[in-house]
Amino acid sequence: MEEGWHLDAFDDGSLKIVGEAQLRKYGQFLEEYASQLKAIEDALDETVGDSWDFTLDPIALQTLPYEQSRLLELIKTDNKVFNKVVMVFASLCREMDELKHEATTKFYNPLLLYEEAGADKDQTQEGDNQVRLGRVLSLLQDVSSFVTRSHEVVKNVIQQLASLYSKDGPKVMDVTGVSFYDSV
Repeated sequence: MEEGWHLDAFDDGSLKIVGEAQLRKYGQFLEEYASQLKAIEDALDETVGDSWDFTLDPIALQTLPYEQSRLLELIKTDNKVFNKVVMVFASLCREMDELKHEATTKFYNPLLLYEEAGADKDQTQEGDNQVRLGRVLSLLQDVSSFVTRSHEVVKNVIQQLASLYSKDGPKVMDVTGVSFYDSV
């Protein structure tokens, strides 16, 4: 404190009373807020655990957002070369997503569950193995086509990245400081 100002040492306890009153108000606020959060949590708990049960409800709707814009409409800059490069990689990413979806929906379950139905090896009759192979032959043909297509897409991605980062030959664009790191 400065020389001219002197506070007397009189303390009537009013600061303590005001502090306790504010503390009580803050405690009441926290209790009300906690009860609101608990009510929200209870309301959400009922819907979070809900899952689709095929035996109870044989029909389900898949509600996914659908983008109406085409890829060409989304990629518009003044740099034509950049537009083309982004367009190529966006198309390849879309193709890889479609391949992943096809693999999970069409091939995973039949390949994982193959031979589960005929697990009793002691009672196999002559020709049963040939019949099972005949049933899965069309699936194996589809898997072969899928693997060939996946190989072509991966090869195309590697070729596109190699041409973008190529030190020999013509430069498509300068990408020395560009990183294709995905933050997800």
